[in-house]
Amino acid sequence: MSKTSTYDVIVIGAGSAGFSAAEEARRLGASVCLVEKGKLGGECPNWACVPSKALLRGAKLMREARAAERFGVKTGAVSLSLPDAFAYRSKVVASITGGGERGARYERLTARAGMDVVYGEAAFTDPYALEVGEKRLIGKAFVIATGTEEFLPPVPGLSDIGYLTSKTVHELTRAPKSIAIVGGGPVGCEYATFFSACGTRVVLIQSAPRLLNREDPEISALARKTLESQGVEVACGAKLVEVINGRGGVYGLKTEGADGNLPAGRQDATHAVEAVLVAAGKRAAVAGLNLADAGASLDAQGFVKTDRSARTNLKHVFAAGDVDGGSLFTHVAHHEGVVAGHNAALVARGKRAGFQQVDERVVPRVTFVDPEVASVGFTAEEAKAKFKLKKVLVGRFPIQALGRAATDHAAEGMVKLVAHPKTGKLLGGHIVAERAGEMIHEVALAIHLGATAEKLGSMIHAYPTYSEAVLAAANSLVTE
Repeated sequence: MSKTSTYDVIVIGAGSAGFSAAEEARRLGASVCLVEKGKLGGECPNWACVPSKALLRGAKLMREARAAERFGVKTGAVSLSLPDAFAYRSKVVASITGGGERGARYERLTARAGMDVVYGEAAFTDPYALEVGEKRLIGKAFVIATGTEEFLPPVPGLSDIGYLTSKTVHELTRAPKSIAIVGGGPVGCEYATFFSACGTRVVLIQSAPRLLNREDPEISALARKTLESQGVEVACGAKLVEVINGRGGVYGLKTEGADGNLPAGRQDATHAVEAVLVAAGKRAAVAGLNLADAGASLDAQGFVKTDRSARTNLKHVFAAGDVDGGSLFTHVAHHEGVVAGHNAALVARGKRAGFQQVDERVVPRVTFVDPEVASVGFTAEEAKAKFKLKKVLVGRFPIQALGRAATDHAAEGMVKLVAHPKTGKLLGGHIVAERAGEMIHEVALAIHLGATAEKLGSMIHAYPTYSEAVLAAANSLVTE
């Protein structure tokens, strides 16, 4: 064992939450060690958000090129090359991370901030000490920001095949003729969008009753309709019961159920495909951390328990990002990381006041299918349950009724707003539209400021824009 090193704050994991925590702790003058077993920057820039959006940009351009003649643009045959799309993806990732084995841009940032970085797997040996390979690190405070890892459903035969994940999908050298995607959440729907554009037959298997099950039911139904119009075979309410490794590189996925997609009288189906992509959810990446030796508590799903100050049950140990099982978004991880890093630095200095708290009352989210799906706040049913209401105010406006939708030949979409029946304050917003990911922030800001739907509906919006649908929905509230 090499010489022991001591720090004010030790951050485990250098993703969005961990990096933000380390930067905030350094800003407050704490000595910081950042421990990372893989690439600096974590999931989002290296394997998840950024790479997938680069791929989806190509898919969208291909669809637009194929439809270009309706706008008077003459084109020849258009196709999406998987190797070329993956090459572009790699260039985008390198432009953000700086390239290199660990992420040169992040290495420069850590050096400039005066942080130490130790590479390897961390494990607690006691509540104030870690082992990372041959190194022993002692900290006055810790931030656990190890994120999540893929959850593999316990389905017979699934672990025996060469299944893909969002981390390994880029290893494909050609577009498969067919692919089954297990999981109909944001990741599954986005990759279904991409592979359908590649000309691949896509089977999207979702165990829940709806795709994007967290979204408003009307929004979810529109997203499904769009995917099916793009050729995706959707099977919701379908339980995957077995995976068979067949001959000639073909897999058979046996499912039970599937909301009317099966022939009359049938309760099961077998989907024959060349590739399988698992996008069935995440679990906390805490294996090997020896949290029992630290004394940190986990919830029933295995995520690290925290309070609003991002603190665990231990006064000197904090957790931030996906590992705490809250809202699994990069932007939330960044926010939680700042709070955790700030509070850890105060603890390291023996402070008892000035603690920050996590505020996740208004968290917009976007699924980058085509058109995009975005939401913030409560659905109508969630609002009724939260505020013990029998009815709420709901406003809808179809995207197709917009002048801008006519000029763009836009796909079917809508804006749906939810407001309190007594105060008129906005409680939620849900959008399917070409630029839903940008539009949702107008609604998020209105909710954040406590604005009423009437106030939002009184503001002049530029014509012709997609944002006019927000104005129209705010002026179309009815009691439901």
